[in-house]
Amino acid sequence: MRNWIASLLLSMIPCISMGQNQTYFQYKTDEATLVFFDKNLSRYIPHMIRMYQNGKALHEQIWTSDSIYQPEAPLLLLTDWEDDGNGGASPLPRSLIQIGMAPLNMSYYINPSSERYSQLFKHEYTHIVMTDKYNRSDRNWRRFFGTKVDTDNKQPISALWSYLSVPRWYSPRWYHEGIACFMETWLSGGVGRALGGYDEMYFRSIINEGDKLYSVVGLETEGSTKDFQVGANAYLYGTRFVNYLTKTYGYEKMIQFYNRTADSRTFFGKQFKKVYGQSLRKVWNDWKEDEKKHQEENLAAIRQYPITATKPLTKEPLGSVSPFVYDPVTQKAYAAMNAPGDFAHMTEIDLQTGEQKRLNDIYGIQLYDPAYVALDRKGQRLIYTTNNSKMRGLEIYDIQQKKVVKKKKYQRIGNIVYDNTHDCLYGLFSNGGTQSIVRMDRDLENPEVIYAFPFGVSVFDSDISHDGKWLSFTSQGDNGEHTLLLFNTEELAQAIFKPVKLITWNDSNLGQFRFSLDDKYLIGSSYYTGVSNLWQINLETREMEMLTNTDIGLFAPLEITPGQLLALQFKRDGLQPVLLAREVVKDANAVTLYGQLAYENNKEAMEQVGLLRDSLPRMEFGDVYNNITSYNVFKEMKFAGAYPIISGFTDSKAWNHMTPVIGYRFNVNDPVGLSSMKLSVGLSPWSNNDWKNKFHIDFDWKYYFWTLKAAWNHMDFYDLFGPTRKSRKGFVLQLAYDYSNTLVTPYDNSWGFSVATYGHMDALPLYQEVEVQGVRSMQTASIYRKWSKTRTSLGGVMKEQGYQLGIEGYGYLAGGRFYPSIEASGDFGTLLPIDRNTSFWLRTAAGHNFGDEESVFGTTYFGGFRNNYVDNRNAFQYRTTLAMPGTDIDAIPAHTFAKATAELNLRPIRLNDFGALFCYPTWIQCSLFGTGLSTWIPNSTHKMYYSTGIQLTTELVFLNYLKTTLSLGYGHLFAPEGFQNGRHGNEFMISLKLL
Repeated sequence: MRNWIASLLLSMIPCISMGQNQTYFQYKTDEATLVFFDKNLSRYIPHMIRMYQNGKALHEQIWTSDSIYQPEAPLLLLTDWEDDGNGGASPLPRSLIQIGMAPLNMSYYINPSSERYSQLFKHEYTHIVMTDKYNRSDRNWRRFFGTKVDTDNKQPISALWSYLSVPRWYSPRWYHEGIACFMETWLSGGVGRALGGYDEMYFRSIINEGDKLYSVVGLETEGSTKDFQVGANAYLYGTRFVNYLTKTYGYEKMIQFYNRTADSRTFFGKQFKKVYGQSLRKVWNDWKEDEKKHQEENLAAIRQYPITATKPLTKEPLGSVSPFVYDPVTQKAYAAMNAPGDFAHMTEIDLQTGEQKRLNDIYGIQLYDPAYVALDRKGQRLIYTTNNSKMRGLEIYDIQQKKVVKKKKYQRIGNIVYDNTHDCLYGLFSNGGTQSIVRMDRDLENPEVIYAFPFGVSVFDSDISHDGKWLSFTSQGDNGEHTLLLFNTEELAQAIFKPVKLITWNDSNLGQFRFSLDDKYLIGSSYYTGVSNLWQINLETREMEMLTNTDIGLFAPLEITPGQLLALQFKRDGLQPVLLAREVVKDANAVTLYGQLAYENNKEAMEQVGLLRDSLPRMEFGDVYNNITSYNVFKEMKFAGAYPIISGFTDSKAWNHMTPVIGYRFNVNDPVGLSSMKLSVGLSPWSNNDWKNKFHIDFDWKYYFWTLKAAWNHMDFYDLFGPTRKSRKGFVLQLAYDYSNTLVTPYDNSWGFSVATYGHMDALPLYQEVEVQGVRSMQTASIYRKWSKTRTSLGGVMKEQGYQLGIEGYGYLAGGRFYPSIEASGDFGTLLPIDRNTSFWLRTAAGHNFGDEESVFGTTYFGGFRNNYVDNRNAFQYRTTLAMPGTDIDAIPAHTFAKATAELNLRPIRLNDFGALFCYPTWIQCSLFGTGLSTWIPNSTHKMYYSTGIQLTTELVFLNYLKTTLSLGYGHLFAPEGFQNGRHGNEFMISLKLL
């Protein structure tokens, strides 16, 4: 019986080999390894390889032709897990480029692009060469470690090794995205954000409203969190600043600043000073002045002709807003919106009174266009997309019943429009990089694919005529050109596919075009003049006419009565609904794009950027397709480097005394990261322990959802900084399974179990201050289930609303006896209306031990803030079940307990332009809490403990990617008479959370 759990653990180890049922595929060349998860994608692999080769070859001409650098063959990971295309790149621990297969989101034409995979590879390979490229010093460090070291918060010294091996990775996001957007633009012949009308509009709006441009530090601390565009500001500001450097100091100097060469400086700020002879802060401020002058000139040029009058429907901008839909009977308009300090929701605006009403929350939003919305006017129903950040679903909201009446998961349908004539829904279905027109009945059942676009074609901005005869879309071509398409719905129903190409613009966009009330025109927006003005196209003559001359930007026009338009007007803080007259404008001036000035000052160099000097080798489709093989995780596992580590371990001379352990970490993994092994070995010869406790081994193997751990004298870095202690004498062997389903935002459904065996222990696994008396070995088993639905509004620094529920069973097998216990928890929070990003939480927990109440194995122990002075866990440890600030750790025993904590989290203070380029604080936040703990022990009186406290927390960022949290706390305990430390206790806490 004693070894029952140990035997069970060992017998389950073969289960690890089962892994997942899904098969993975790969295609290998000397240049890259491409991995994908859907066999249906294999026909597109030759095209993806060619787009990668083209982007790589163009970059090699710029960065790597005259250096010792030999590019690492990256892993190209193709996914189809989201319905909006995306890309990502990382150099650690191996170079990786991730490409989402779906078409890019073209809302408000934020991201001008050519053929999307070509654009993505050019953009993402910029990140690879900027961070992976080494000089001799970087290469020597990589050889010493055997890898580019990735950070591991369990061994924070890894951050130092990582910086030495990949120094340019530790630069701000604007630095990375600025050069990537610049290169994607000019490698594509001038199609990209460096010449983007949206970027121009954003900065024009700031100058027009007399608002501030963020400082180089303030962009990271305030601009990327407080602003409604959050992280996208890194793209906006970074691209702008690179344009300024190129315009003012020349293309060659800009390349010199970014390039990693033998004589370049390690830190990006010092490299800037070396190249430009001035500090980055000064030149950034120079750019802000130049930007102001540039935009004032543009505004003056626009205003040489009368500005189109608009009537705002709301006092303030609404943040991110979807195009409105309108019901002429009720005269109400509807849209999805997401403003800072609030959660995304459907909003209703009465155009007669201007009254705005919140209808219901929307989960899983997009950044610029929170959701796609359609209106069933006869049924008084709103249909909108959900889970937009992943695989989209659909919901029906009944306006009269004021509730959601139907939900459909994983429909993968966007750009929806409702045909009120035929009572059906049209949309674009996304799967495997392709799009199809799909039709559904009024109940969103029986989806029918009625037309499939060729692979690689991007289609968006759909509408349907009022008589239900025509569907319209905008299609984007390989060179960024836009075409307005019309489909006859009657022909589609008969499988007759003859799309009408209404008009094509090669040098500008055609966005959000919708039918006029008489169905004779399509009315939309375009940056044709560099400003997003409204336009109309006559369906019969195909003549384009300009309808506005706006100084900032207008979008998503909708004719609501003959001659009157409802549109969205861009403001610094988001989009604002306005009314305006539908009138033809004859005269307007174009603006000068900032990127155009950079080009004109460097024509000769920049015209050569996108030209291949040597043609790419011929590639046969069959040679690629026939060499696609299965991806075997075990065969692909390789040595992934090793580096020195330092840890802490218990010293036998004093219970709370720690001794340092010097050791080494060895890593093995597969390139995708499905399986990884970490082996840490250490030695503490100077400790006072027995010789057998001076040797330390920790082994950790993660394989899909499985984790196998084995340790002898388990060591922990953070034990060096107490007061909590995780290191344990003796051995442990543990097998665990942890599964989490997060496919639907914001829900998380997780469960798992573990079994473990311990030997030669000096303390219980969960309670460091509770010694094991007379039992040197034990086995444990646990099982848990958790459910959560939590959200954070724009500008928040923690979860602000929702719930977290959990139940866990835990048991010891020790001394031939079994000690089971159970614990349940429930946390409930809400965003308070008193101030932005202010939340209140009620956190509850209850538990019971079924084992012998006289044994330490049948008891739960509480006490302390439970933060280490230096830590890697969540900074708010007082929220955990076992915490009770104001007394020592494990000082309060209970056989049965119930606990509740009320917590008020105040609005965080955002810091702007405070700190240095390599280190700066981002926010300061205050939390107030009060806890009540009720404990029962058989043959003893019921006892009540109370704790009140405060915690101040600030986030510190080192080297731009190493986020650290400093917390200061105070807790006061009110205990019953006879408590070991007296009726009152005080505890001060200081904790620095690393990485």
